[in-house]
Amino acid sequence: MPFIANNLSVLSAANGFTQWHYRTTDTCAQTEAAGYFAPAADRLRIGDIILVQASDGTTMLPVRAGSLTGAALVLDSGGTPPEIQRSGYLPFSVTLTAMAEARAITLDAMPNAIEPGASIPVGATVQGSITNITFQLRNAAGTVIATQASSVANGRATTLFPAQASGGGYRVLARNTADTNHSTLSAPFAIGTPPRLLNEEGGILLLEDGGQLLLF
Repeated sequence: MPFIANNLSVLSAANGFTQWHYRTTDTCAQTEAAGYFAPAADRLRIGDIILVQASDGTTMLPVRAGSLTGAALVLDSGGTPPEIQRSGYLPFSVTLTAMAEARAITLDAMPNAIEPGASIPVGATVQGSITNITFQLRNAAGTVIATQASSVANGRATTLFPAQASGGGYRVLARNTADTNHSTLSAPFAIGTPPRLLNEEGGILLLEDGGQLLLF
């Protein structure tokens, strides 16, 4: 079919530029042929854009000179819609300011031996912003058998564990309650009757408390 003037309408116009819309049953190739838009040469200006909806697709035609159009930009061909892909780059940065703080937990030395039935005194010297210490009493297998919490006052934290059965390998762990990764572990210590002194009197060896030890 030839060009139909009534099918050409203005979509928008500004600053000497006009965007046109043209619907036809002709093919895209027919509308792109030289002279197709010759009947509208008096309406078209160089730089105008014609959006063509043809029978086999949708294209955009730039007006180059008079009624002549440039190479078509295919927007839709055979029913396939156009795709627009976008990508962007957003710069991002973070500035962190940090200050080092010294923190330390130093356990007091444990007694060489603790008698069965006696409570176990524990103390620690604390440095830095630590407000609470959690003490744990562990046996030789590492099992926690008692836990005590203590507030830090004047750089010290103390507690008292209940008496335990005789044995060796006991240990005390002191941990910053607010930071479980910050802790210290004591050396092993034993619970048992300590060696006693013997005295000799009249050929008889006496125990420290005055009991007799007979020798044969």
